[in-house]
Amino acid sequence: MKKLIILLLTFICVSLPSNAVVERISLDEAVDIALKNNLELQARMKDLEIAKQDIKAANALKNPEFQSNFLFGKVTRGNSSQFGLYLPIEIAKRGLRKKTAEAQMKVIENSLKEYRHTLKVDVMRAYFKILYLKSVVMIMNQRENLFEDMKKEALKHPKSSQNYKLEVLQSDIKYKKQLIELNKAKANLLAAQFNFNKVLNLENSEIMYDAQETSLFGDLEILDIQMPSYDQIEKLAMVFSYALRITDNYIEKSEYEVKSAEHKRIPDVKIGGGYAYQTKHQTGDIALPGAFVGANVDVPILYSYRPEINRAKFVLEKTKMDKIAYENKLKLILKENYNDFKYARENAGYYKEILNESEEILKMSYERYKSGKAPLINLMVNENAHQQVLNEYIDSINIYYQAYLDLMYNMGHDLMLKEDVL
Repeated sequence: MKKLIILLLTFICVSLPSNAVVERISLDEAVDIALKNNLELQARMKDLEIAKQDIKAANALKNPEFQSNFLFGKVTRGNSSQFGLYLPIEIAKRGLRKKTAEAQMKVIENSLKEYRHTLKVDVMRAYFKILYLKSVVMIMNQRENLFEDMKKEALKHPKSSQNYKLEVLQSDIKYKKQLIELNKAKANLLAAQFNFNKVLNLENSEIMYDAQETSLFGDLEILDIQMPSYDQIEKLAMVFSYALRITDNYIEKSEYEVKSAEHKRIPDVKIGGGYAYQTKHQTGDIALPGAFVGANVDVPILYSYRPEINRAKFVLEKTKMDKIAYENKLKLILKENYNDFKYARENAGYYKEILNESEEILKMSYERYKSGKAPLINLMVNENAHQQVLNEYIDSINIYYQAYLDLMYNMGHDLMLKEDVL
């Protein structure tokens, strides 16, 4: 067994590019690295800065307007030239615009949290894929060693025996076909390692990260998941589901947009004033200085903004309906995920017991063949059966963990976290 593990570790070392520094990390380390350094996540975080500027823009005051009129010709008699400033004043609109922008920022904040959660799930999937394929490579290596020994044992039998040539050819074909399968498994493992680093998406591409564990055989912390009740799962999802929180944010935003549309009916005003004067030429005597004040009111008579108001109300109704629809669908998805997780966990336990029994049968069969008590074909049958059990075992672990990740993704929370959230 030690020989197989050393062989597997040697393969992993040489399977990655020779110019890359290979660093093996735990699952927790992989998630932490991704959440701190993932390039796409860092780019998405700029959306928060953009949203902050949108809030400032929404809260902006209108700039004052400079107005002037300078008279020439006969019209100047009895009239004054003027220049001054007008200040546009929005009535009951700027505050709502700011609140709408703040609600949009909440959408972005929760969308960013949702992306972080999705990234964590993707990292966990990619990490587990490496462990799964390392297990496949380990199985292939075990089979290669077994078939090599079978070939050697076949060659040891007397050439005069009835099945000598048949067993030699059978064992040779088995061994060579196993080498092909082993190469396929190695190629798949290398692809999974590259995909893992692609999911991490880090700036320093000279470091190639790899999973710390060597296989799925043994005690793994990532499979030590406590099984809560469905009621607890649903309760957590109603609290942590980012999709639900985002729909709440959209509802809040839509409510402000309805109010904003309604407040468009409130007239805006412009107030202003400035300097007015008449020259000696205009008065025929002396220059007359003065001042002026004025006001303008935008009265919504010809257009009452009814389409904008109705549209905003329809959007609000649709947003509320979307939340109800998603909530109902989420509960059904959670029930499906929960059942998949529950039965996959139970099946993984059964397969672990079967695996131990299958290993014992293979050892007994191999000893019987070596002692001449059974033909090679019997050993091959038992070996094939054991190979199937090994594959079914790691497949059951894979189904179990993927079911957990589906549940984790939809509920918005990782049950492997240590803190009590129920």
